[in-house]
Amino acid sequence: MAEFTEKWLPTYIRRDLTVLFCGINPGRVSATAGFHYANPANLFWRGLFEGGLTARQLLPEETSLLLDYNYGITDLVTRPTRSSSDLTREDFDTGAEQFVHMIQTYRPRVICFNGITAFRHATGQKKAAVTLGLQPEKAFATDDWAGSYLFVIPSTSGANASFTRTERIAKFAELSDFLRQKDWHPLPLPPN
Repeated sequence: MAEFTEKWLPTYIRRDLTVLFCGINPGRVSATAGFHYANPANLFWRGLFEGGLTARQLLPEETSLLLDYNYGITDLVTRPTRSSSDLTREDFDTGAEQFVHMIQTYRPRVICFNGITAFRHATGQKKAAVTLGLQPEKAFATDDWAGSYLFVIPSTSGANASFTRTERIAKFAELSDFLRQKDWHPLPLPPN
């Protein structure tokens, strides 16, 4: 059987997605399972549902259903590791270069970074203070495209002790509200 470090997770993407979710890199549990955020301790799938972004809580093996909502998913670095601290500077540099090319090709309206580290390396803002939520400026623009809105949520990893579950889930709800403001939300408004 192949070691988890020899596996990779697919990117689910197409042109003009409403939201592309971007994590740092696949962890051991996800790489072994073959699905994004497969570790039961990870709050990603719960956050999507409880934050109002999906009609029900999807299972990791239903990742492809994100496309039904006009959402996609990828990782900044494709190489699986036990911990993101095992990634090298070269991993991040290569991942960021490939990520920018992908974004400029597929042009998602919003990129939601799952964790500050993914945001820092993707945008090159490695030292600046990062505020969670909607960022003040779009990024990755080309001569004929204005770029993507950027949104940062706290890492949904079970190892993230810097934020409570409630705080992490609340950021998904903020993203949901932003999509409603832009009239991009895939779900109808819930009845009052």
